[in-house]
Amino acid sequence: MMETQASALSGPTMRAVGIERFGGVEALRDGDWPAPQRRPQDVVIAVQAASINFRDGLIRGGRYVARRLLPQLPFVLGSDVAGRILETSDSRPELTAGTPVFAMQPSLRGFGGYAERIAVPAEVVARMPRGVSFAEAAAMPLAGLTALQALRDLGGLRPGERVAVVGASGGVGTFGVQIARALGAASVVGVASERNHELVASLGADRVLDYRRTDWIDRLGPIDVIFDAHGGGSLRELRPALASGGRFITTVPSPGALRDHLKTSLWPFGHRSRLVVVRSRADDLAELADLAERGAVRSVIDRLEPLDQAAELHQHSQSRRSRGKNVFAVGAEANEVPRPAVDRLG
Repeated sequence: MMETQASALSGPTMRAVGIERFGGVEALRDGDWPAPQRRPQDVVIAVQAASINFRDGLIRGGRYVARRLLPQLPFVLGSDVAGRILETSDSRPELTAGTPVFAMQPSLRGFGGYAERIAVPAEVVARMPRGVSFAEAAAMPLAGLTALQALRDLGGLRPGERVAVVGASGGVGTFGVQIARALGAASVVGVASERNHELVASLGADRVLDYRRTDWIDRLGPIDVIFDAHGGGSLRELRPALASGGRFITTVPSPGALRDHLKTSLWPFGHRSRLVVVRSRADDLAELADLAERGAVRSVIDRLEPLDQAAELHQHSQSRRSRGKNVFAVGAEANEVPRPAVDRLG
């Protein structure tokens, strides 16, 4: 069972879910937490929806690779949110009160997304895309930014190239398939379990391979950019499927991935291996918003649940069987498509 007994608090409070210790889902505490402290360059967002990322479970369990950079316990979990501006900042005067926005809290600022309110640097906030709900917008930041920065920046994907997305039915992978197509890939191959083939094809994959088949790598290539959104592969394993000058990008900073990244950076000939470390950028969120408004990308939401289902939703997310993202409905507008307060925000 999730702990619900709140410790004694002074000052303004809010409803949130966080941890006071590392552990399993029983370590999650749903209750009253201190309201966020706004800095001069921050805006405060009244959160309508917040999404779960796979790393949230690693953080909760004390298994996050950058554990030393985490805030001091206790803290509220979550980084991806969508909601309305509650408190403004002089640094972004166009972000007026009530404007629908979405954002990813930068890692060095901690987290705080599973909450009724969050203080976020104004420079990383973007206007929500028109025509999507708060829940759909909350599903976009980390997963969408990871896929965009991996394929566009690290992969240097050029129109006409061939792309493969491993883990194509997960949160990052669903955006990877769509963004590869939006960036002009000539062909996109998705790799996912058989039960998810129809979904991956609907997102724009020309072919979908079942990773459970022993010959899936032999059937993959030649590929210019392989994006391992699942994080279980390696350059050594997937090299046979890469075309000459091909690039392999992974999302998991394993010792092997770090070694391959360094090695192929120092010797920039032949195949390259890169590790994507997602950055919170308003310009990139605005690019995602533009893609969503043009119908080039959409969020795939597996489950949308209230905060009191945090333990169950964390368990489901950690199973790695989710199709797309899992999202918390925090506010009453979570399922609604808002009317933008202004025409365009940077």
